[in-house]
Amino acid sequence: MYNIVIVEDESIELESLKRIVSRCVDNAVIHEASTGNKAIQLIDNLGKIDMMFVDINIPLPNGNQVIEYLKQKNTDTKVIVTTANDDFDIVRHMLSLKVDDYLLKPVKQSTLTETILKTLQVDESKANETRELRQTIADLINRCDYPGWHTFLFSALDAASSGHACSDEHPKAMIDVLELTQQHLASLGEKFVSCRNHIAAIVQTMHQHKVTPHNYWQIMNQLLEVSHALFELMMKSISGNMDFVARARFHIESNLLNNITLDDIAARAFVSPCYLSRAFKKSTGAGFSNYITTRKITLAKSLLQFSDLKVNTIALELSWQDANYFCRIFKKETGIAPSDYRRIVSGEAC
Repeated sequence: MYNIVIVEDESIELESLKRIVSRCVDNAVIHEASTGNKAIQLIDNLGKIDMMFVDINIPLPNGNQVIEYLKQKNTDTKVIVTTANDDFDIVRHMLSLKVDDYLLKPVKQSTLTETILKTLQVDESKANETRELRQTIADLINRCDYPGWHTFLFSALDAASSGHACSDEHPKAMIDVLELTQQHLASLGEKFVSCRNHIAAIVQTMHQHKVTPHNYWQIMNQLLEVSHALFELMMKSISGNMDFVARARFHIESNLLNNITLDDIAARAFVSPCYLSRAFKKSTGAGFSNYITTRKITLAKSLLQFSDLKVNTIALELSWQDANYFCRIFKKETGIAPSDYRRIVSGEAC
């Protein structure tokens, strides 16, 4: 995944650049700024910028000042200057700032494409991985597969958490998932703007603080909230195509942090509790209560391994009656007490 910033105040030029970048870098997240101030805000907010296109003649602070600020923050960013001015003094100053290329407007598409690919040294295998990830995200959301989405999302969060003690790198793979999700939601229309903004806030948190035991539950909770909002919107558009068992699983997933009863879910699935119970087990292979317990235990395992929440706090957050009841259920499901599970998984060496 590449973070690419385009600093351009001419709308036609901006759209042209965005279109060319999107075509030649499949796994790019494109950010735009029409002024120097907006560019500086992006530099401050984005943890990593792979490439920045800068028009020198943008409103103050000008392009030179933006590049100088960027170089103080992130010396690894590739910088491509675009300008209609070929004045030698400007060119010389650009070279002193160690920009990677200097292109005169209007820039030919072939020239720009060649410059982007050469400068970024695009890895085609990684691009393929991104395409597959993009497709997975689209399939889960478009099918309104809420349980599958949570499994996918929290597996990515756990993977990002598992390396926090061994590396200073941001949890890039998780951020890639979230940014690709933003892109997909953008393609679905304006009704998902709030979800996209919520995801952007989570990404910013992860850029600034990574994923640590102290903030793991906060990030998980935010992901649960944005997933709830996202799938409630998706549900409205496809609910007529869902059978009652799928509808029941949807509402279970939507209420994982609540005390879920068969009667409540049956009412939302528009069937009797007795009928739902029989059909649910036949369809999923698990009894209604066991299915809910399994989904909650999955969250509990992650919280025990990656968060610093106490066992009794985890029990309360997942709406179990009390810590003792949670411990009995956890041991019945896993064969081990929560405290022992935490000790074993936390003992894994980096």
